[in-house]
Amino acid sequence: MKDFQDVNQNSVNNQVKYPLDYVSQEVIRTLLNSVYPIGSIFTTVNPIEPNTQFGFGTWTAFGAGRVMVGYDSTQTEFDTVEETGGAKTHTLDLTEIPSHSHGGVWNNAGGTSNMGSGGGSQVGDTGAVGGGQAHNNLQPYIVVYMWKRTA
Repeated sequence: MKDFQDVNQNSVNNQVKYPLDYVSQEVIRTLLNSVYPIGSIFTTVNPIEPNTQFGFGTWTAFGAGRVMVGYDSTQTEFDTVEETGGAKTHTLDLTEIPSHSHGGVWNNAGGTSNMGSGGGSQVGDTGAVGGGQAHNNLQPYIVVYMWKRTA
């Protein structure tokens, strides 16, 4: 009988030292299931699919190549959950370029100057400028794995 008491007391002492070793896996799974209900997003820097770690649920990769933004019912871009938008690059069209001019003054001798020459001068336009290429449109970011629980 003394041996049983020693084992029992030893078990109680270990439960105090290492309480998580004695918690039922089902209790942990139930807790995580309530923390991550269907529709939850789980972010991590670990590439392992959450079902492998948690032991429950169906998870799918979520938001690949996108950043998250908060719901805002007052802005049409952000008033629908899981709506997507934006672009990595953008080429400005004529209406998006700030209003400006590229005028110059030419002297009659064929040279360009800001002052004109004694032989007379005329004001003109330098013509089109710019290459029309897309510019980078990325905000500062950090890459993580995102998973959405679907079942």
